[in-house]
Amino acid sequence: MYEDLKALASAQGGAVTRRQARDCGLPTSEIDYLVRRGKWVAIRRGAYVERDMHDGFTADEHSRALIHAVVLALRVPAVVSHVSAALLHGLPVWGLDLTDVHVSRRDLHSPRREAGVHHHAGELLDHEIVTIDGLAVTSLPRTMIDTARISAFEPSVVAADAAVRAEPTVKQAMLARLNQMRDWPGSRNAGAVAEFADGRSESVGESRGRVLIRRAGLPRPELQYEVRDRWDNLIGRADYAFTEERTLGEFDGKGKYLASYRPGEDSGDVVWREKRREDRLRHEGFEVVRFTWADLDHPARVGGRFRDAFARAKRAGH
Repeated sequence: MYEDLKALASAQGGAVTRRQARDCGLPTSEIDYLVRRGKWVAIRRGAYVERDMHDGFTADEHSRALIHAVVLALRVPAVVSHVSAALLHGLPVWGLDLTDVHVSRRDLHSPRREAGVHHHAGELLDHEIVTIDGLAVTSLPRTMIDTARISAFEPSVVAADAAVRAEPTVKQAMLARLNQMRDWPGSRNAGAVAEFADGRSESVGESRGRVLIRRAGLPRPELQYEVRDRWDNLIGRADYAFTEERTLGEFDGKGKYLASYRPGEDSGDVVWREKRREDRLRHEGFEVVRFTWADLDHPARVGGRFRDAFARAKRAGH
């Protein structure tokens, strides 16, 4: 009995409903006892997660369980969509509002929100529906369009970059579908996100850095730019390159440095190796501007540093 429930919960993000528990042979009195003793946690009316699992949830895992609980409770067919679908697709959800569960329904003529569920109306084509973890979910291109229609530009770009990195055809599919959705609310922002999306961004920080560069009014840089010496030996790869201005940009995220460690190295070894790499880049005639996560909310400040670097490169005659 309990093993059947555990298997069911595992396939549903950790959540099981009261009805499912009864169908597995658990008496109502036992369900009430488990909830009363705190062994089960109600994440939604009539939906539960085991306490040990619940207490170990990340925010994304909690949202995933809640999505399953909502869909299991719906009395009409619905497709998980918008930011909820982005989460199920495994996209980064930095900055996206996951407070509500979002579903799209073909039977609605107007959207509504009730009990923490946002029900969206609107045309949904058959090929725009896929299955993830047993749930009907909007496809990756449609998910990104709908996410960008209700979310701010920056977090939408973060998710869209990851979507295009996973499936390069997503960008063109978004642009093509948006031609049919020009009058839909939020379509202008979705179009800007689709045009700007670039799968060469390799992290949330790098995507946010691209938005920062845009907001600072700088030229659009080349991404993952390889710098080679006169013998065509690779010196390094820069996150951003302003080739005409002979300036490189590097986002210094913690994950990048952790990935740089080699067996037996300490942090000093990593920093020293990175310093030598930067010296070689400068020797090839490039200015280098570094910025960190703390800088990402200050586009004017970082933009000023880039413009100073542009000016130095120009004075040097590079």
